[in-house]
Amino acid sequence: MSRRILIIDDEPPAIERMTTLLGALPDYQVVGCESRSARVIERCRALKPDALLLDIEMPGLDGLKLATQIKALEPQPAVIFVTAYENYAVEAFGLAVTDYLVKPVRLARLKQALDRLDSESRSEENEFLTARIGEKRLRIVLGKVRALVAEEKVVMVHSVEGVAMMDGTLKQIEQRVGERFLRVHRNALVSRAHIRAYRSGDGVDRVELQGIDFQPEVSRRNRAEIKRWLNQGI
Repeated sequence: MSRRILIIDDEPPAIERMTTLLGALPDYQVVGCESRSARVIERCRALKPDALLLDIEMPGLDGLKLATQIKALEPQPAVIFVTAYENYAVEAFGLAVTDYLVKPVRLARLKQALDRLDSESRSEENEFLTARIGEKRLRIVLGKVRALVAEEKVVMVHSVEGVAMMDGTLKQIEQRVGERFLRVHRNALVSRAHIRAYRSGDGVDRVELQGIDFQPEVSRRNRAEIKRWLNQGI
């Protein structure tokens, strides 16, 4: 099945070139093009692309801020930056994008980036946590997990499919998957990509997560980090 690609660039010649290059790669299909940054999230929700070829310097929201907002989408498309500037590379890879291409892009270099996309997809499908519900043991794909909460001698796994239990400690899990999760409390980790909002009321701060109703408590020492993460998308 062809991978679905959305091209985002405010320069028509750049869109035309990327479309031509992708036309030489039969495993990839251009499902749309967008030049207005304000419409990118809407187009992603409508078209559900597997990956975005995303320019950085555009009117309105730049590509770096868009990439942060894209992390909140479900399903979340991969991001490959395509830009005329090399100086954003460090910041870009800090957003865990798939690749960073500098214009003019050659076909071989584009194919290399897309091959990496396929490799990451296979890797993510193989990432899971082993948990249990009663005596039943099951594997929960990491991308479906929204929160991990320590309770007494177990860790409760809150996923879009329900709640299960894991043996071990939160610290052990954090050492394994910490780059994808953010600590909001000494007893709780939440998925960075699925943080929706920070809420304060009745003397308790909580974080709202996409896909589940459970809202973990945020400790005072972790408030600033949550706010910094949310502000990256503004």
